[in-house]
Amino acid sequence: MTPKKPKTHQRHQSGHLQPSDQYDSDIPLPPTQDIPPQRTNAELNLSVLQRHLPSTTSIISIAPYAVVYLFTSTLQSGPAWEKSGIEGTLFVCQQSPDPVNGRERYSVVVLNRKGLNDFICPLSGDIDYEAGYIILRSTRDEGEEENIWGLWIFEEDEGSSTAGMREVNAKIIQDCAARVARNA
Repeated sequence: MTPKKPKTHQRHQSGHLQPSDQYDSDIPLPPTQDIPPQRTNAELNLSVLQRHLPSTTSIISIAPYAVVYLFTSTLQSGPAWEKSGIEGTLFVCQQSPDPVNGRERYSVVVLNRKGLNDFICPLSGDIDYEAGYIILRSTRDEGEEENIWGLWIFEEDEGSSTAGMREVNAKIIQDCAARVARNA
């Protein structure tokens, strides 16, 4: 016959089962954590961008998916657009005024879904929109030679949430770059 298992509960006078002392523990329960305040997508996006570009003060426009191309020209192959390996969500951002001269600053940021290097490009006055590409002539970092960047933004047909994204973002980027150029 199988031996009986020891009782783990004792009956209380009321007839309800009471846990025995073997379940008691000296380990304190973790403190109850306050539920973090609910934040909007805009607030979350801004906090993420500020980790990458601390001077960001606001997001002007968002495109859900963009690909960054680099224009190259060699003697052997001639001029060509090459993927830079940066693809992801595109943000047009306003930054805090330049600490030296107080001028307005704007930038385009693509948070890379394919790698660790993001695209952060300060806007200046030279922006074109040709054949579905937003063309930026800029340096990404101080001391770099000027590069020509092409931004391709995904968009769907009319009636979808991404319809017209290229043109809308191209116009916003051109307007921001023009504001920077006027104040230069």
